Amino acid sequence: MKIGTLHDYRKTESYGNVIGDKNEGLHKTELFLKGGGEIDLASNPPESEYFRKHVLQPEQRDAKVKIILEDGARLIAHSNSPDLYIYCVSSEYSPTVMKEFGCDACLQIFRPYEFFDLISRKIRHQAVFNGLGPVTYLNKTTHYTQPHTLHPAVMKDPEYDYQKEWRAIWVTNKTNYQPFIVKVPKAIRHCRAYPP
Repeated sequence: MKIGTLHDYRKTESYGNVIGDKNEGLHKTELFLKGGGEIDLASNPPESEYFRKHVLQPEQRDAKVKIILEDGARLIAHSNSPDLYIYCVSSEYSPTVMKEFGCDACLQIFRPYEFFDLISRKIRHQAVFNGLGPVTYLNKTTHYTQPHTLHPAVMKDPEYDYQKEWRAIWVTNKTNYQPFIVKVPKAIRHCRAYPP
């Protein structure tokens, strides 16, 4: 099976727009002032606090800076997940999704924790298992007063909701993640053809 990477799935030119997602592992937070105005970083309103925490480097946080925003101007902070190894599955059987993915067969993983434990043991010298869980579908751009509380690696835009994705994640200390193929024959014990 193929263990992919979060950043590799941004390549929509390789994967198309069903499997690929140019915003994989990214989300944005917008800061704006209705009607425009001034943000004094030496003061304590929420705009100043947000800017100090999420935009400035630690060594810049004591700077005496004022930011003046025109009406309609927006400051956008991009949150980018580090690259991760991922394996994606769906929580629901859908012939429509299978067709979009170009698949003609489906396996049900009826013991997912045992399945991913075997994979994790097989790749233990490459990466460490970090978890398995559902992807949350919500708008990846938010206002600074309601920042995202989820890690960008477990979020996707609502347009992908129909895929009902679950994601297994592994981390490594490597700096150059590359997708790879792993053979884990014993994992088939935790799968069956679906529909039966």
